[in-house]
Amino acid sequence: MTSISCPCNPKTQYHMCCEPYHLKEKYPENQEILMRSRYSAYVLKNIDYLKFTWHSTTCPDDFGDMDAIKWLGLKINKVDQNPKNHEYFVEFIARYKDSTQNGKADKIHELSRFIYENELLVYVDGEFL
Repeated sequence: MTSISCPCNPKTQYHMCCEPYHLKEKYPENQEILMRSRYSAYVLKNIDYLKFTWHSTTCPDDFGDMDAIKWLGLKINKVDQNPKNHEYFVEFIARYKDSTQNGKADKIHELSRFIYENELLVYVDGEFL
């Protein structure tokens, strides 16, 4: 078995972190783990997992040119531990380079919202900060 670092946390091994979620051997227990596993899915271009963990009413059909983005890192700023109206939140910053923008480095700073659908916590949408 080849041991690689997990995209969501380079200090951990992928097979011990996000891979079991991506293989659907288990499902993330909370919104932070779900956020981390979704970030790793973006890095690894795992569209099936992204769709699986996205709310059915907001999931896009097209994920664009995922090869144009090189993800550089994830920082979780805040995890809301007190759900409001059955909504769960994670504030994060994801750094990336976009080859369609001459490889310019940029970041996404988002407050992501998660809710339960069919008994699974899923991503609904996010507010850019």
